[in-house]
Amino acid sequence: MFFSSEKHPNIYTVRLKLRSPSFLDVNDVFDFCSDPDASKYADWSPHNTKGETRDYIAWLKRKASIQSFTWVIEKTDDQKVIGTISITEMDYSGKIATIGYTLSKQYQHKGYATEAVEGLIKYLFEDLFCERVQAKVMPENTASIRLLERVGMKKDALLKKGAYCKTACVDIYLYSITKNF
Repeated sequence: MFFSSEKHPNIYTVRLKLRSPSFLDVNDVFDFCSDPDASKYADWSPHNTKGETRDYIAWLKRKASIQSFTWVIEKTDDQKVIGTISITEMDYSGKIATIGYTLSKQYQHKGYATEAVEGLIKYLFEDLFCERVQAKVMPENTASIRLLERVGMKKDALLKKGAYCKTACVDIYLYSITKNF
């Protein structure tokens, strides 16, 4: 088993700590989950109350398993939670991981998302022995596409109606990087 729902590893980068979500994170998580821009490309809608955010954190904790897990992205200098990063799917053989991420608007374009994604990819290749890491991104999400390309991912395909987002099936690009990149 790669990880259990009882204990998940922290991942450290130069400026960040990726760690399990806590109910103590409600205020920080609400800050970005209540922003319609942050949820624009996510499969969740903006949070209207901190109660919704508490429920979201509880859901993340309940769904943690061998096949999916979400870390919060915490800045190490001030312990501010600025986003989330996830393994959204792990295939049964454990060799292919699909990842996703959300970052607070005020921390975008400062290298934090790139650093978090690079840290997760390193963990997946070196510690979980994945052969492929992939991400799904809507064609209009150009900032995320640039991020994926910056970390070395390449576009594999356009999947027509390849994902369900909020109320409809949407087109997505599938990006990936392999262990021997």
